[in-house]
Amino acid sequence: MPSLYRNGQNWVSEVLGEHALLVRPENEELEHIHKLISEMEGAGLEGIIDIVPAYSSLAVFFDGSKWDHHTLIAEIENLSEGKSSVKAVQNMIEIPVCYELGMDWKDVIRQTGLEKEQIIELHNSKIYTIAMMGFIPGFIFLNGLDAKLAVPRKSTPRTGVPAGSIGIGGNQTGMYSLESPGGWNIIGRSPKSFFDSSKNPPTLLKAGDKVKFTSISEKEFHRG
Repeated sequence: MPSLYRNGQNWVSEVLGEHALLVRPENEELEHIHKLISEMEGAGLEGIIDIVPAYSSLAVFFDGSKWDHHTLIAEIENLSEGKSSVKAVQNMIEIPVCYELGMDWKDVIRQTGLEKEQIIELHNSKIYTIAMMGFIPGFIFLNGLDAKLAVPRKSTPRTGVPAGSIGIGGNQTGMYSLESPGGWNIIGRSPKSFFDSSKNPPTLLKAGDKVKFTSISEKEFHRG
């Protein structure tokens, strides 16, 4: 597939099946991926079925009667012409976390060499960027974890992690939108609902949004 040129930088494009295109900025910066999402959503392009961001790429699913890979590449390039000032639309939201409900404190303390209070302070001190959503509907992957808190995922995943759980897996922190199996180290839980299939959109947040964690007590957690 031909390469893309957008806003002064090269992008790589790949066929992702008959009706999907994968594009990736050569510098792999999330900011550029989120900016392209905003441009495409703002343009209201007919025949675009879904736009799915990942850490270093963006998948675009399209109606084959409206687009093919080459016409979509041309349109993506055209979107950037004269619009270099367009910024990704980002929300900032505070997420309350009850750290007393963490299930893996013993392991996290042992692997980081830090006290529980230090870990909570470091986890609360950052403003995180939502990199992408997966592996279950609404699960939130966050960039920005302090390197001191990086710990490997559990060797044996749990069969059930409660919805609202906040975990650490490698150099990321994440939020469980639904009860599901999972191997992240759980350090807390939020009373917020991150996914509701009855709402439109069903997710509380989206890729590119900013998140700040704040500590709450177990009593406050149960009040919702």
